[in-house]
Amino acid sequence: MGTYGNDPQQPGYGQPQPAYGQQPGYPQQYGYGGGQPPKRPGAVTTAAVLGFILGALATVGAIFLFAGVGSLTGVDDAGTGLASALSGVLIVIALVVLVIAVIMIWGSVLAVTGRSRVLLIVAASVLTALGVIGLLGSLGDTQTDAGGIISQLIGLVIAILIIVLLSLGPAAQYFASHRARRGR
Repeated sequence: MGTYGNDPQQPGYGQPQPAYGQQPGYPQQYGYGGGQPPKRPGAVTTAAVLGFILGALATVGAIFLFAGVGSLTGVDDAGTGLASALSGVLIVIALVVLVIAVIMIWGSVLAVTGRSRVLLIVAASVLTALGVIGLLGSLGDTQTDAGGIISQLIGLVIAILIIVLLSLGPAAQYFASHRARRGR
């Protein structure tokens, strides 16, 4: 009887042994023993940049909404309280837009670093839903100008594009490899 590794009857005799923690017959994976980290796909970078842009535009929109509240504070409207009710609605809308902007920007940061794409997809999905509602409302309003409809349509297309880009195969593989590296 020979010693371990020298017996020609043992399987794998004369072949190199796998690295520590590596199963025989399986390729070396990123994060276990020095594999190269995957490069970020262009789809992920594009989605994150679009997320930063939408987040910045939403922040500017929230600032304009807060400015609109400031302009309504001096209006009395003959004591009916309509101006204060409208101010309250504008404050709520501005806060929602600001929260969406923060989530969009934070989701973009997480996507660029490879941590997660979920937050950016959720923010883009919320913007898509709100964009559809706003676009339908604008189309039903006879006083809405073409510029308002076009800007809403562009925002809607960008939000949908973010979702599509982050759902592509290379993006999914990129985030899966980062999850594997973190051990989840």
